[in-house]
Amino acid sequence: MPRPTRAREDDDSLTNARLDHALRRAAVAAVLFDPIAAYTLMKLPDAEVGRRLKIRLARTIGRSIVLGLDLHAIHEEDEKLRGRGMRGPKRRESPRRALVAAGKLVRAEIVCNALGITEKRLSKDVARARIFNVEVQGTQYYPAFVLADELDRKDVAKVTRRLDGLSGWKKWEFFTESKRSLGELTPLQALVRGEVKRVLMAAAAVVEQSQNLESRNVPGPRKA
Repeated sequence: MPRPTRAREDDDSLTNARLDHALRRAAVAAVLFDPIAAYTLMKLPDAEVGRRLKIRLARTIGRSIVLGLDLHAIHEEDEKLRGRGMRGPKRRESPRRALVAAGKLVRAEIVCNALGITEKRLSKDVARARIFNVEVQGTQYYPAFVLADELDRKDVAKVTRRLDGLSGWKKWEFFTESKRSLGELTPLQALVRGEVKRVLMAAAAVVEQSQNLESRNVPGPRKA
């Protein structure tokens, strides 16, 4: 059942207001921290400013995933302390769609721009299991954490190859969920600490467990 026009207009107004607020704060921060660089930005084409902003946003969100920071929860707590709370009705989104909305999953274009590669190269990396993607509502997305400067992308590629055979979503769960074998760290956090071998061992264990489950679910031959 389609949503009423008034409801859609209210959502659009709320979104525009939040975007204006975020951009205003970003502009103030840029001028305060480096007014010369901010003035230089004014000289760049609009498309170039937007491209650079998207790349920095994706890298920052990727860094938050690696470090295990829940930016949404931090923002909500900040709003509560200010006595404002979250304005407007809360939308109900699927968990996977929420990852896209939070910028934790990004489109191929952003990954390519941030890494300086072509979409053809990105497709080859997926085929070689150097990076993985997931599907949300018919669109392919990539994990923003691969853009984080704290991670060695070669190490991430090694782990991704070790997880070959698992679905994209299983790989996402592996990288982002804490593991007892890693001292309750996520594999991303362990990689930042340089514990590549332990992460590879954890990945191998997950693949073996998945294969064992699949073999148990395979029906045997029917008796005559």
